[in-house]
Amino acid sequence: MKNRTLALFAALTCAGLLAGTAQSQGFVFGTAQPGKPEAAKPEAASTPGARTAKIETAQRLLNRMGLLREAPSGTLTPATQEAIRAFSAQNGLPASNQVTDALLNAIRRVIWTTQNWSSGNYKGREKLVDAAGLREAQILLGKLGFNAGPLDGTFGPQTQVATEAFQESQQVTVDGLITATVLMNLRRAVNGVGASAKSTVRVLNWPDYIEPSVLQDFEKETGIRVVYDIFAGNDDLQAKLAAGGTPYDVAFPTANAVPAMAAKGLLAKIDKASLKNIGNLDPRVDATLRAWDKDGAYSLPYMWYTVGIAWNPKLTAKAFPGHGMDSLTSVFDPEIARRFQSCGVGVVDSASDVVPLAAMAGGVAKWDGKNSTAAAAKVLDRLSGIVKVIPTDQFIDALAGGKICVAVGFSGDAVQAQSKARGNVEYRVPADGGLLAIDAMAVPSNAKNKRDAHLFIDYILRPQVIAKISNTVGYANANLKAGEFMSEAVKSNPAVVPTPAALSRSSPIPILSEQDQQDIARIWAKFGK
Repeated sequence: MKNRTLALFAALTCAGLLAGTAQSQGFVFGTAQPGKPEAAKPEAASTPGARTAKIETAQRLLNRMGLLREAPSGTLTPATQEAIRAFSAQNGLPASNQVTDALLNAIRRVIWTTQNWSSGNYKGREKLVDAAGLREAQILLGKLGFNAGPLDGTFGPQTQVATEAFQESQQVTVDGLITATVLMNLRRAVNGVGASAKSTVRVLNWPDYIEPSVLQDFEKETGIRVVYDIFAGNDDLQAKLAAGGTPYDVAFPTANAVPAMAAKGLLAKIDKASLKNIGNLDPRVDATLRAWDKDGAYSLPYMWYTVGIAWNPKLTAKAFPGHGMDSLTSVFDPEIARRFQSCGVGVVDSASDVVPLAAMAGGVAKWDGKNSTAAAAKVLDRLSGIVKVIPTDQFIDALAGGKICVAVGFSGDAVQAQSKARGNVEYRVPADGGLLAIDAMAVPSNAKNKRDAHLFIDYILRPQVIAKISNTVGYANANLKAGEFMSEAVKSNPAVVPTPAALSRSSPIPILSEQDQQDIARIWAKFGK
């Protein structure tokens, strides 16, 4: 199918049907005046050594297609020129080794045609907001100077191009998709402090893990612009912090990942003396965090949660009548998991959380490195083709929408799914053991704006602020005074605050050595195929 699509593309190109301007093909790039086509200008050739956003964009797209094996640098390297020549040859384009607008448009069209953009996905990853959200995003993109095409609430090439351009302008993760995070960023870009900001703080957090009004209120009160990005897991977080480009100022790692990140020089010590609201922290949660960050030097608690079993009782009752769901065997025993395969059984895409639970299911109750990884690998090998790996930014909607009926995941995500599914989602710490974890606030060592990073963290430590976040994300916070500001439905939910018995079954998520991390990455890569 792919070869036929490329052949069709080549035929259209040779016929001149794809060789027109961006405007004529519905690909309109961001301009200073949205909706008004710019006068044609002579196009300068890309030259070796010249760093441009256009070259970086081409490199990113060529990399996505597998034609370029080096990280995007914005400079026209020999490898980039070779990738351009290969793309041109494959798609019947005139021989070239330069990055031009015509080349970029051709690459974008091939990606749209061959990588499932037309169904609103990227490689099967459904990450779009609903039609109303899409239309709002299209309007906001236009206000910012990025022409997203017709304001019709449908996702097409023009909207994808405009979204990528917006993400590039924010220097955040670029995927071209309208997610809840992108929509949140667009709203603040239009209605926030914008160009009048006295400074910028760059935040890197998990998906669906903030209340948008908190960012807006912080901007309004301080005049500090927030650039907000997300990561998929702790490995992705470490890669983003270690990568080149514009650094982040605040990050939210899981506490058990803090020691390794600090040892690698990725985190700076927290200046606790500058935090006026640090006295609001619950000392019990802070003491628990020190099981991972020994002296509490590099992190402060943000939210705490358990990792356990979530399920849709209507769907599971049909798939396996009478089965008790609150056990690891519901997912990790292949014979039982197979009973749920028709309605969807999965694990959240967070290897450092799932692999220790798989080891527990395999008979190694306490993490000990080699034996635990071996036990986990054996368990996960038996689940191949039965249990899905669900991306962290899709878990809530997949559970709430009935695309999966049982899964291992985070308690707070299950609470959000409960809300979306009007209560038709259950969550338990498994009877045979779960995990207890804390997500922390930290300052990357290469942060450009450590002063405002601490101001942002101090703002989060206000009881009213962290309560507002808990009410939205469904996670328990670490603030002694937040309870009076929290929704009764949230703070009384046992999925948010487990019973003492459930907590007693929850083992602290283990600290992973460098060897553990390598073994887990290998196991996870094999499992996720």
